Amino acid sequence: MVKTLNDIEWKEIPVARLFEISGSKTTPKSTLEQIGNGKYPYVTTQTTTNGQAGYYNVSTEKGGVLTVDSAVAGFCTYQANDFSASDHVEILTPKFSMNKYIALFLTVQINQNNQKKFSYGYKACQDRLREMSIMLPVNSKDEPDYKFMEDYIKERETKLKNQYKNYIKNTVNELQQKINEKKSWKDFELADIFNIKSGKRLTKLDMVPGNIPFVSAAAENNGVTNFIANKNDSMDKNVLGVNYDGNGGMVISFYHPYKTIFSDSVKRFHLKNITDNKYILLFCKISILMQRDKYRYGYKFNETRMKRQKIMLPVNSKGEPDYQYMEDYMKYLEQKKLLKYLDYIK
Repeated sequence: MVKTLNDIEWKEIPVARLFEISGSKTTPKSTLEQIGNGKYPYVTTQTTTNGQAGYYNVSTEKGGVLTVDSAVAGFCTYQANDFSASDHVEILTPKFSMNKYIALFLTVQINQNNQKKFSYGYKACQDRLREMSIMLPVNSKDEPDYKFMEDYIKERETKLKNQYKNYIKNTVNELQQKINEKKSWKDFELADIFNIKSGKRLTKLDMVPGNIPFVSAAAENNGVTNFIANKNDSMDKNVLGVNYDGNGGMVISFYHPYKTIFSDSVKRFHLKNITDNKYILLFCKISILMQRDKYRYGYKFNETRMKRQKIMLPVNSKGEPDYQYMEDYMKYLEQKKLLKYLDYIK
């Protein structure tokens, strides 16, 4: 068992003893948007999402470092991968072998220190970072005890994983009891279940590069074929996009929780009688997909046919769609999948 924070000796350690402190190359976001989205994080001075504001095809800095916001409060994050940066992002490059567990321990200590020290009127510039010290656990040689830091964070991680796994197991058992009842099924026309709205035509020539997903009648990547800056009245979210046209994508549908623009080859499905719900929409997605075999290039899944198309849905005692059952069933599948992932990463 790892020692507790109270069982070990602590000492003030100068940050400059631990890290080389330098600035980052400033890359304007507009430049990144012109180049396009990719796998490299764009690190900014924001205090959410690990300081990252998107992913692009450009990296200017090496990963395995800490970053500190020198614009406002000195917020510190760990960047495991190569990245690009906005202005006022300072880099702390370790002078020792730093893994993610040690890095996470250090970010907490730095943030606790910076929260009390820095503000908009007193920024965490490089000179002040070099003069700064933080409290760290030390070993018998009075040196930073990196082994303790690593073990402590690992133990915390394992504890949280086990707590989450138990929560998922209990949720799966509860949902399984709800969906085990024998259900009756009935066919419904899509027009009785959904309000069906159109997308809007947008040619490649008229597209402006940006961050808004553009959905067309594709069979992969959740239907997203581009990222644009254009806006029109097809912009929607928390919606099921259903392809009525397209090479290989007809009748295929994808759920979109985010704001997105839809092409004229995709219809937008919103639940008619209840509030849109991701789990219910995903359940209906499968029921719609089961009708795919009857449609082809010469017999398109157009709006008229969509409205008349019938799908099978579970019903309650009144013969109405049992939306609660649909939601519980999809949550059950989701939680079972999460449990498998947790078993895999133990």
